Amino acid sequence: MEKELFFVHKNGISYARYFLIVFAGYIIALTTMFGKTSPFSAALVGSLTGIDCAAAFVGSAIGFLIKGEIFDAVPSIVACACIGILRIFLGKIKGTAAAVGSSALVSSAVLLTNVILAESATDLIISVIFAIVSGIVCCSLTVLYRILGDENAFTVLRASNTAAAGITAAFGITALSSLSAGIFNVGLIASAVLVMAVTYRFRFAGGSLFGIVCAFGMALAGTEFVNAGLALEVGAVAGGAFASHGRLPQSAAFLLAAAATGAMLGMNGDMLGFMADILIGTVIFNALPLSGIMSRIKPRPASATGSEPTAVFADRLKLVGSTMGELRYAVEKTAETLDKSVNRDITGVYNSACDYICKNCRFNMKCWGDEYNDSVRLMNGFIKILRGGGRVTPSDFSGALGERCNKKAGLCDAINRKYDDFVTAGQMNRRIKEMREVLTNILNTSEKLFNSMSEEFSTDVSYDRTAALKAERVLERCGLASPKAAVKITNGNMTIEAYGDGKLNCTAEELGDFMIEVLQREFDLPCILEFNRKTRVTMYQRATYGVRTASCQLSRRKDGSNGDYVATYVDGKGKWYSVISDGMGSGARARIDSAFACGLLTKLLESGATVESAVEMLNSSLLVKSADESFATLDICQVDLYSGRTHIFKAGGADTFIRSGGKITKISGMGLPVGIGSTVSMDTRTFTAGEDDIIIMTSDGADLTEQWLEQAFEKDSGKDLDELVKTIAGAAKFNCEKGREDDISIVALQLKK
Repeated sequence: MEKELFFVHKNGISYARYFLIVFAGYIIALTTMFGKTSPFSAALVGSLTGIDCAAAFVGSAIGFLIKGEIFDAVPSIVACACIGILRIFLGKIKGTAAAVGSSALVSSAVLLTNVILAESATDLIISVIFAIVSGIVCCSLTVLYRILGDENAFTVLRASNTAAAGITAAFGITALSSLSAGIFNVGLIASAVLVMAVTYRFRFAGGSLFGIVCAFGMALAGTEFVNAGLALEVGAVAGGAFASHGRLPQSAAFLLAAAATGAMLGMNGDMLGFMADILIGTVIFNALPLSGIMSRIKPRPASATGSEPTAVFADRLKLVGSTMGELRYAVEKTAETLDKSVNRDITGVYNSACDYICKNCRFNMKCWGDEYNDSVRLMNGFIKILRGGGRVTPSDFSGALGERCNKKAGLCDAINRKYDDFVTAGQMNRRIKEMREVLTNILNTSEKLFNSMSEEFSTDVSYDRTAALKAERVLERCGLASPKAAVKITNGNMTIEAYGDGKLNCTAEELGDFMIEVLQREFDLPCILEFNRKTRVTMYQRATYGVRTASCQLSRRKDGSNGDYVATYVDGKGKWYSVISDGMGSGARARIDSAFACGLLTKLLESGATVESAVEMLNSSLLVKSADESFATLDICQVDLYSGRTHIFKAGGADTFIRSGGKITKISGMGLPVGIGSTVSMDTRTFTAGEDDIIIMTSDGADLTEQWLEQAFEKDSGKDLDELVKTIAGAAKFNCEKGREDDISIVALQLKK
């Protein structure tokens, strides 16, 4: 069983906490400020409620009685008693009202008590200061008390609570600095312990800021503590730089920096005493069971007003995207460094060969010293021979070197081999550069993919948990094990995304009917995707528009396969996709490239990728798919079935035609096919389609004009899309020029309410 931080009896009341509150009240009652009893006891009593308030009053009263005579203690005890009694009536008030009410009560009581005992104008000024300070401290303590719990008394260390904690710590150090035990100052020892603990937890920034807070509190206690506060702050900065290496390196840096600062400020008797206090604080810090204490610092429980989990998940996706971007940057910078270090100087071919062959030759100094220029000219001639596709032979030698050299055969062999190595290395470097470009493009695309997914979760949407539970029960009855569903509502429209183990034991139509019955909303047919023994189900509320579609494909040869690939797909968010891909050439080989492009693109869109990210990922995949050139055109039509908003994406795609209100409009694209280069060139056109508008997508084999299509629509108004696409495809094949025949694909889609 985990050990409790506080001793608790069978009714759940923490005896240890009450003891600590009594002890804290006693210590604070002993403190002074400006030579007078400090107002912090009243602030402590006013910040607590119930038995905690009574415990603080008992501790304060004991401290006042032990500190001075009964007559001097009576006003302070009476003030704390009045605050405690009135605080009982404020105990049921929560939040800001409790903090403000308690602060006003404490300030009034402190001001009244000190004004009654004032004997001079200075005493009146001090009374006002005490009233303000006690009110501020009471407000801070009230906030901290609200966030503290019986099982986690150290949540005050969270960065979100630094304002209240900082104010409390500063004035607490001010009060404790008035207490001494022999040559040791309680406030400075406490400052050293707290600064090092905060530095250990929050590293450099946290320690530096808290060091300033403690130094400020010590300065308020008296001018004699200013130098000690400066030494403490410098020590905190130095300790923060070594906190990640452990407590001992942190403590050593803290002590050395504080001592050096003290020596520069003047190492007198007071400073030696301060250094002794800091040393004691360091010893206490190292003796504390920090691992156990820090393990109890838990995340704040989520509340009704807390952040949505989707916002956190969106930030996580952004983090992953940022990591991909940093990885891409690292790859690019590393590549730049490696490229600079690669020796591309072709003179290294004969230099290295000659170094190897000629190093022990007795004519070495003659050839490569006295006749260096002649030897280099001869070697450059060898390079011209090699670049021309030939090989260097002993007969290619000339001049004095040719007459003198008795190692011609070995030198020729070495030069030929070194040149082969040079050419191979160049080819490898070029290939590595190409693969590196592909890798950086994939990382860049992955970054965009994660960022686009995070934007989806960051949008202003709501999630219906009740509807999600109902959807999970339906999926479980339909055969999925451990289903998990998310029901998102955007602009009043419901979208369902669910995952489960296994396969559905019903059809998509049956599942749709079940969801309609349970959720009392009209849905379009669900999209079902099976992967890795899991099933993904996406559904969207019935949209404004439906889509009628038809397609016709004609091969270049009667007995050959069509190299184009056509795919239609509707995602779970109410968007319809029609895709035509034309592979390089025609027939089976072109079919492979176009099928690969359409299949991978559809999978990426199903996974939640945007069209841009999916096309970039597809482009990188085609670049490395095979050693041969492999590219394909893409013509993508995306229609939002709720609004009719339509996007046409073209990467080398053929013309698209839109018939609206009896008028034909042509959309042409200038983009290049995917798989040609490391970057994607894609045109995008956007418009809003309405009911009965018809969009006609074509492949390169269909050479159509607006005038010809207008005549085709005069014969057929578009009521029968199947007949329309057959007519258009047949006419396109008939009108194709001799010798320029190609595979033909026609897709028509019409929006209907």
